[in-house]
Amino acid sequence: MKKTLLLAAIAISANIMAQETLTDITPAAYDWANQPVGTKMVIKHYDTSWNTPFTFSYTLGGSEYLENGGCISANATSDVQAIMDGTAVVDLGGDIGKVMCINGANSRAQEELGFTTDASINDKIQINIFTNPDNTPRKQWIRCKMVLNIFSNEISTTDGVIGNMYFMDADNNNKHADLTMFPENKINSAQFILYDEEGDPELDEDENYIYDKNRWLTFEVDFFIMDSFKGDNYAGRTSQDMPAKWKIYIPQPGLQKSTIFIKELKFYTIDGYTDDKDESNWPAYARAPHLSYGPCPDVEDGISEIRGSRQKGEGAIFNLAGQRISKLQHGVNIVNGRKVLK
Repeated sequence: MKKTLLLAAIAISANIMAQETLTDITPAAYDWANQPVGTKMVIKHYDTSWNTPFTFSYTLGGSEYLENGGCISANATSDVQAIMDGTAVVDLGGDIGKVMCINGANSRAQEELGFTTDASINDKIQINIFTNPDNTPRKQWIRCKMVLNIFSNEISTTDGVIGNMYFMDADNNNKHADLTMFPENKINSAQFILYDEEGDPELDEDENYIYDKNRWLTFEVDFFIMDSFKGDNYAGRTSQDMPAKWKIYIPQPGLQKSTIFIKELKFYTIDGYTDDKDESNWPAYARAPHLSYGPCPDVEDGISEIRGSRQKGEGAIFNLAGQRISKLQHGVNIVNGRKVLK
C-alpha cells in the first residue's frame, strides 16, 4: 500500500514538473561566476530616498542604465562608490568556485576561508536588482532565485545580516514586500552552521556554533508580472519597460563583522504554471528555502583543513603579531578572536 501511494505521489510530481517549463531570462550582468576575480558589483543609479521611484523603472528599457541586460540601483545612500567598493567576485575554490562577495569592513572571512580581496564596506547597503525589461514578458509568472551563504565572526541567531529581501514589481508595489521567506524576514548567520549526521548543530569546545562554508541556501519567489503601470502618472499605460526586481536591505552593524556570498542570482519565466495561485492584483509567493550545492572537496587553499580544525574548537590560529600559524605555540595565541594561553 505504501509503495503504491509513493509511486502515485511520484507520478503526480512528475506530471506537475513536466507541465512547468522554466526559461532563463537572467541578464549577463549577474553571471558573476564567469566574471574575473575582483570584479565589482556595478550599480548604475542611486537615490537618497528609501525607494527607487517607479518612474525609473518605466524609463529603464533601452536606457544608459542597462548594462549587459541588467541594472542594479541603490537606495538610501549618497555614496554609491562606497557600496561598490565593498563588493567583489572572489574564488572560494572546490565545487563553489567564484561568487559575488559583499564584505564587511571587520569580517575575518578572508583569514578563515583563504581568499583575498580589498572589498570592504562599513555602512548599510540597500540595492535593487532588476530584470531586463526588454525580455520580461507581461502577464506572466516569473521566478527569482538567489543562492547565498553568510560568514560571521560571531555566529548569531539574531544578527539579521540581511534585514529584508523581497520581490517587487516595477511600481514598487509593497504588497509583494510582505513575504515571510524566513523567520522575521531576516537572514541570520546561524542559518549557515555545521550540522551532524543526525541533523543537530555541531558545537566547538566553547559551546559555540561552527560556520559551514558548504551550506548554501536557495531562496525563490514566484511572481505574476503586471500588465501595466498603476502609478498615477502612468495609469493604464504599457511599455517595453516592465521589469521586476529583488530588493535587498543589508543593515549595520550586522554586516561589519560578516561577509555575504551570492553564488547565483537567476530570473526565469514560468510556462505551464499549475499551482492554484491567484493572478489578480499581481501577487507573489515565496517558495520554502532549501539547501543548494554539496560539500566542497579538499582544495589546495586549505579551506577543508580550516573547517576540520574548527570542529575541534581550534579554528584559525594567529600569534600576537597577527601572523597565521598552523598550531598553538607556547605563550599567548589568538584563536577565533580570543586569547588562548599554552
